[in-house]
Amino acid sequence: MNWSRFDKGYWLLLPLSVFVVLTIATIIENRPIDFVLDDAYITIANAELLLRGGMDSYGNAGPTGATSPVHLFLVALLSFFLDVPVASFVWLFVLAAVYAAGLWRLLMAVGRSPFLAACGTLTGLIAGLAWVNLMNGLETGMAMAVIAWAACFSQQRRDMPLAVLAGVMPFVRPELAVLALFLAISTAWRLRGEPARLIRLAVVAALVAAVLAGLAWHFTGHVFSPTAEAKSAYFDEAPANFKNRLAMAFHALTLSGIVWPLVGLALLPALRDGWVYLGFVLAFFVASAISLPVAVYHNDYRYLYPFLPLGIAGWVAVAAQIRQITPVLALGTLCYVIAFPTVDWRYYRSAVKWNAAQEPIALWAEQNLPDGARILIHDAGYFAWHSRFVADPPRDFVLIDAVGLKTPSASRFHAEFTAPSRGRDRWKAVDQIAREGRAEYAIIANVGFWGDIETYLRDAGWSVEPVYPNPGRYQVFALQPPQ
Repeated sequence: MNWSRFDKGYWLLLPLSVFVVLTIATIIENRPIDFVLDDAYITIANAELLLRGGMDSYGNAGPTGATSPVHLFLVALLSFFLDVPVASFVWLFVLAAVYAAGLWRLLMAVGRSPFLAACGTLTGLIAGLAWVNLMNGLETGMAMAVIAWAACFSQQRRDMPLAVLAGVMPFVRPELAVLALFLAISTAWRLRGEPARLIRLAVVAALVAAVLAGLAWHFTGHVFSPTAEAKSAYFDEAPANFKNRLAMAFHALTLSGIVWPLVGLALLPALRDGWVYLGFVLAFFVASAISLPVAVYHNDYRYLYPFLPLGIAGWVAVAAQIRQITPVLALGTLCYVIAFPTVDWRYYRSAVKWNAAQEPIALWAEQNLPDGARILIHDAGYFAWHSRFVADPPRDFVLIDAVGLKTPSASRFHAEFTAPSRGRDRWKAVDQIAREGRAEYAIIANVGFWGDIETYLRDAGWSVEPVYPNPGRYQVFALQPPQ
């Protein structure tokens, strides 16, 4: 029997069954609901702010630090019917399902083989940290879905849905504006002999983008999140040499857990409009090298995983032409199936538990620190959300973001000290931020990079005394400025 031509419905059951099992297991693991990334609570707190009004604990009257206005608006809309964390959690599964459906449709359009589509869709769900990224509480799953469906519409020459998606892309993630631009150029060239049709498509894309831009400006005060500049100033420790920075960005591919599927990016020219997507990938890495190459490593490589459906599609496109590659794809999928329960699912569970461990410190601070306490913290979402929107009564803490994403005025110190010194003088910026904010306490994660904030304060002459020691987790310190 030719298994690659086995009934389409039977092969579809394979990724569908795995998706159902993963959904059930994830819901069981999240009682109560939690997320693998603390950043998810930045979106949740922003949605609370949209619904309730007022100011957040950082003194902002509107949402700040939200990368994706579309994701924020979806969470806020569903929050009219559900608690905000539940709404965010529900959207994760909806977007993961949309992504899986788009990937299946893309692979069927590319390879016309249910077997290849089943292997590719299953790989897209469980390869490396794919499920972790789909369930991280951020817009990663939405970005993966948008790219999968965009590539699918390209293959099927469905120009109107692609135009709508192009208008949405910049507001899902800013870097997707580049893909929207590349697709617009490609479509304009292809339809250069049909100006009326081209104008209709352009108008649709522009109208969708204008509506979302207006909503973003009205509710957040910005068309695009201004956090990229603050991140670049705080995190950039890479050498100035462009070649080394580009190598650093590409090196993340080897550590992402999906290096095999992403090799398929080199095969994208085998797809219709494949050069457009390959150009987008290359532009992404060049831009990352110029701005912030270390960001490619952040938060479980979440900026790399939207490339996963493209890499898989590249492999499937070639396998459809060279049948000998089909067993390689099947073997790769099998390896991911074997590794997932023992490696990747275990990582997901540990990440959720680590993030859930923030609740005790939030409760302690709410019970022991006075209203008006001025707390230095590093871009933390959970504590800010819990103290303002969950605590009963809400606590009136004043939070100061040492990074500058939630306290935009702080980013100027990183622009002055941190960025020019490639991180060596970050302690000077943290010192100035703490002084200007008149910090009385600090909440710091006692892990690696973030734990260095305690050292920065001590080096600057601050008295830093632990009042809630919590090794390996977030800790609370009482601060006294240098005399």
